[in-house]
Amino acid sequence: TGVTPNILCRMALILSFEENHKARADVTDLNGSEFNLSTLFGEAGPLYEAIMKMSHGNLSHKGAQLALAAHIDNGVDKLKRAKSVEDLMNF
Repeated sequence: TGVTPNILCRMALILSFEENHKARADVTDLNGSEFNLSTLFGEAGPLYEAIMKMSHGNLSHKGAQLALAAHIDNGVDKLKRAKSVEDLMNF
């Protein structure tokens, strides 16, 4: 699609939140791409943090990391069908 991985991860995260996915940290695979929070969220970091707290309450650092990865994995499964930017816009 030509869309950068950090933007795709943001989209995946929001898709997962929209469907009210209950992220399970015990099934999360942390192998794969790594982003620092400023690259992943940009200036919207506090917004994503608030959404995580609304969805999961207060989590430990490791718990938040696992829940975030689980949400991104869930959303990426949906985005895999996209072959173009137009496909992404349909989400």
